[in-house]
Amino acid sequence: MIKQALAGIHVIEVAAYIPGPTCTQILAGMGARVTKVERPGGDPMRAMDPLDAAGDSPQFVALNRGKQSVTLDLKSAEGAAALRDLVRSADVLVDGFRPGVLDRLGVGAKALREESPRLIYCAISGFGAAPGDSLMAGHDLNFVARSGFLAMTTAAGEPAMPGAQLADLTSGLVAATAILAALQARERTGEGAFLDVPMDAAMRWLMAPWHAVAQAGVAVSAEDGHILSGNLAYYRVYRTADGRHLAVAALERHFWERFCAAIKRPDLAPRHDDPDQPTLIAEVAAVIAGQPLAVWQEIFAEVDACVTPVLTVAEAAAAGRAGVELPVSLRH
Repeated sequence: MIKQALAGIHVIEVAAYIPGPTCTQILAGMGARVTKVERPGGDPMRAMDPLDAAGDSPQFVALNRGKQSVTLDLKSAEGAAALRDLVRSADVLVDGFRPGVLDRLGVGAKALREESPRLIYCAISGFGAAPGDSLMAGHDLNFVARSGFLAMTTAAGEPAMPGAQLADLTSGLVAATAILAALQARERTGEGAFLDVPMDAAMRWLMAPWHAVAQAGVAVSAEDGHILSGNLAYYRVYRTADGRHLAVAALERHFWERFCAAIKRPDLAPRHDDPDQPTLIAEVAAVIAGQPLAVWQEIFAEVDACVTPVLTVAEAAAAGRAGVELPVSLRH
């Protein structure tokens, strides 16, 4: 049912790289028909190494499988007219350009919604359409930094750069959620909508619980010993004998007790809240460093203690199909 929930819905994607294509791939996974409008030369993500037999990168394929692609030069009168023709049969348009770009080409939200009042126009940009920072340039790292996430994620006292595009993917998810709500509202009112999704705000939304803690006057940072920053023995990553790593998230006392029993150090169990966490961390680290990851995986496969291996990207990919369809199964 979920894979056909949007059957009959036509989505136009005028975007490239990750945020817009993520949004539309989610909608495609629910049954929407997606027409991807590419610039002459194609979405730049097509050419990112490595390339497959068709000459496309795996990143591009993961985000764009199942979409119909058309090439339009929107800077030309013919290309702009072709987009307007497409929109007449569309329910949703996803715009991945900076604010004002499509307006200057005559195919922005105002022009298209005047022609098609039922159109849901969703703009995903760095800082949104509101006056102020709207025309600033930015990439994923900038939005992650501005949200506070980077400051809370440290290694050796320095912010640790995430290896994946958190803001790009989060904004795509936020946009897809907003579009689903707008489609539902249109069923009641018959009216479309203009949706403004700033990537900067999407990343701040992801951090909203911790912003609330900070606004309540509580310090939230690795330096302040925050619970999720690796300063506590029961919630951190440990190095194994073969240079791999084990993620231990035994937050609750009963999980910690099982963890200590599994590593044959039940004497550590009463020290869950030991004020001298550095010493406790060193003791646990010495134990974990004594065995390779495979041994710990075998041990914790039978222990309910919130302990998992730190998988490589290749290992994680082998565990499931690549793509950004929502990982939801309908069960009866």
